[in-house]
Amino acid sequence: MIEYKLNKSSEADINNHLQNSKEQFVPALNTYVDILEYAAKLRLKSNTFEAWNGSNLIGLVAVYSDDLNKTAYITNVSIVKDFMRKGIAKTLINKCKSFYKTKAYSAINLEVFKSNILAIEFYQKHEFYTKETKKEKIIMTSKFNRDYNKEFKDNDRKYFYGFDLDVMHPFMLRAFMPFFKNGTLLELGSFKGEFTQRLISYFDDITCIEASDEAIENAKELLGDRVNYIQGMFEDVTLPKKYDNIILTHVLEHISDPVAVLKKINDEWLSDSGRLFLVCPNANAPSRQIAVKMG
Repeated sequence: MIEYKLNKSSEADINNHLQNSKEQFVPALNTYVDILEYAAKLRLKSNTFEAWNGSNLIGLVAVYSDDLNKTAYITNVSIVKDFMRKGIAKTLINKCKSFYKTKAYSAINLEVFKSNILAIEFYQKHEFYTKETKKEKIIMTSKFNRDYNKEFKDNDRKYFYGFDLDVMHPFMLRAFMPFFKNGTLLELGSFKGEFTQRLISYFDDITCIEASDEAIENAKELLGDRVNYIQGMFEDVTLPKKYDNIILTHVLEHISDPVAVLKKINDEWLSDSGRLFLVCPNANAPSRQIAVKMG
C-alpha cells in the first residue's frame, strides 16, 4: 500500500532513496552530484512530497520555496525502479502543485537535461512549458494564474475548426442522446455555446461553468437567458444543487488536476442516479504524438 506524506523523511531516508533510484536519472544522479551532500541539502532546505511503501521511501519530489517572489523550484523527481509507471510521480507532482497553489504562489519552475526525453514529455503532460533553453538543459515552468481569456482567443484562432461544428458535435450528441436522463444538465466548459445550443432541445434547466468571461459573453449573445452561466474554475466553484446529467467534451485534458475534478463531480455535483458524459481526444492519434515530439 502506498502512502503519501509531506516532509516526513529524514536525511538518511532521502539518501537511501536517491541511492536506490540514481540510475533512473538521465544522466545518472551520481555523475553530477554528491548524493550524500544533496540529501542533506534537500532535508534542510526543501519541502519533500513523499510516497512510502511501508517504511521505504519509494517516491520523492523535492521543492525549494521562494516566499518573497512566490515561485517554487522543483529540484528532484525520483521513483525507485520497481514502482515506476504506477502513477506515483503524477500524484506527487499534483500534490506539489496543490500545495503551492494554496500558498498563492504564481509558478513552479524546474530544469531538465535535454537528453531526458521521457521526463520532458512527462512535464509537458502536466502543464510545464519551456521557458528557456540552455546548452544542456531546458528550464520549464508551470504557472497557476492561467489567462483563460487568452486561451479562449487562442482556441478561436488555431484549434476550433468547422469539423467540430459540422461533424463532431452531431456525432457526440447522437452518442449521448439514448442515455440522457430527464432533469437538469451541467456542462463543464461551454466555450462559445455552440454545443450548448444543441442541448437546449433536450433540457429546460441547463447550467454551464466556463473560466473565460469573454467566452461567456459570446455564448450569451448566442443563447440569451436560456442557460445559467457561472464563471470560474471547476476546482473552485461551489454549486447549489446536484445534476442529473453532466457533460465534459474536450475539457478534461486541459484541467490541471483531472482526478480531483472527477472526484468533485462524483461526490458533489452528480445526482445519485445521474450520468456523466465525457469525451476526450485520442492521445495516441498521430497528429497529437507528432505535436508532443515537437514540444
